[in-house]
Amino acid sequence: MFELSTDVTNLKELKEQDFSAFDAIYLGDFSCPEYPNNFSSHADLLAKGVELVKSRGQKAYLRLYAVPSNHDLPWVADVIDTAMSLPFDGLEVHNLGLLRVLREKGCELPLHLGVFGNLYTHETAKVLKGYGVTRVYPNPELSLKEVAYIADNAPIEVLVPVHGKIPLVISETCFIMEHCDASEKPDDGSCNYACTKDHWLKRGRNDGSDADWSLKDTGRMTLSGKDLCMVEHAETLVGMGFTAFYVQNRGEAPGYAGQVGRIYRPVLERAFAGQAAADVVPDLTTLAELAQEGLCNGYYFEGAGQRYFGRA
Repeated sequence: MFELSTDVTNLKELKEQDFSAFDAIYLGDFSCPEYPNNFSSHADLLAKGVELVKSRGQKAYLRLYAVPSNHDLPWVADVIDTAMSLPFDGLEVHNLGLLRVLREKGCELPLHLGVFGNLYTHETAKVLKGYGVTRVYPNPELSLKEVAYIADNAPIEVLVPVHGKIPLVISETCFIMEHCDASEKPDDGSCNYACTKDHWLKRGRNDGSDADWSLKDTGRMTLSGKDLCMVEHAETLVGMGFTAFYVQNRGEAPGYAGQVGRIYRPVLERAFAGQAAADVVPDLTTLAELAQEGLCNGYYFEGAGQRYFGRA
C-alpha cells in the first residue's frame, strides 16, 4: 500500500530505539564519515545492521557518502563491495560519479537518488532511470505540484518527506570543528564529535516575528530550523498518487523518529483506506513539542519554507 521510512546512523541507535512504525530503514549518515560507527563509512558493521533490520521484517537501504573526494573513493568502494554481498533492498547515492562506479561494478541492487542529487525535473529522472535509479528524492525547494509532475511524467518512484528538518546544505568540511574553541579541539586534530550536541544558527530579534529565523547545523550538513510537518495533508499526498514517505531523523534526539512514526502511520493508513481524517490536534501538539523551532510545510505549498498551513 505505502512505505514509511526513516534513517538510523549506527548500530547503537538501531538497537536502542523503537522504529517499529516504519516499513524501511535507511542505514547511515551520508554527510559525515567520521560520525561514530556510521554505517555509511564502516563496512564491517553493515552485516549486523542489515541482519537486525531484516529480523524486524523491514527493508534495509544503505546511504552512501554524499560528497566523496578522490581520496575517499577507495574506502567508499569497499563499502559498496560489502553492501553488494549483503541482502540490502537498495543503495542511496547522491552523485553521478558513484552512480558510474556502481554501474561498473555491475551492481544489481535498486538505486535511490538522495536529496543532494539536486533533482529538479522529470527529464533528469528519466536519465537517472537509465543508470539503474528506481527512486528519487526531489530537491526540497520543489512544490508538491512540481514533485507530482515528476512522478507523473517519469517512470520512477518519488520519495516524499513528510516530517523532520529539511536538508539544505552539505560540505566536505565540518563547520562545527572549524569554529570550535582551540581548547575544545583534540591535539591530534581528530574529531571531538561536538556534533552530538545541538548547534543552532540564528538571526533576528528573537521575538517570534518574521525577522527571526534559525538553522540547525550538524557539522557537515545544515538543516532547516523548523520541522517539516504534513500530518494534516495525508489525504492530499495520497490523492496525488504518492506511496513512499520519509521521516528525516538525522540530528534529532533519541526517540524522535519513533514518536513521529507512531503518529504518521495511522494517519497514512486512514488516508489510504479512504477513511475520514481523524482529529489531528493531539498529534500536532506532540509534534510541536518535538520541534524546538516550530513546524512548517517546507516549500510544498509554494512558500519560502517557513510557513505552516493547516488543513483549512
